[in-house]
Amino acid sequence: MRKAFFQGKSSSAGYARDRMKLLLISERIDCSPQMMKMLRKDIIHSVKKYITIDEEQVMLQISQEPPVLYASIPVQKKKDR
Repeated sequence: MRKAFFQGKSSSAGYARDRMKLLLISERIDCSPQMMKMLRKDIIHSVKKYITIDEEQVMLQISQEPPVLYASIPVQKKKDR
């Protein structure tokens, strides 16, 4: 299981280290922090059409080798249609 960025960090050093890792990864794949925010927002908007989720707990992570986007989206329930 991979460790998600910004999850459970209690020290400012750990938080800063993870922010730097995210910045370096995003630069490597040419994905700015603003683009990551927009991507997160778009993913949340798309998923919310079909299921109820905990938006505050949605986590995105990009791995370096190979470059892969992981999304952790806590599902609360299926929407009734």
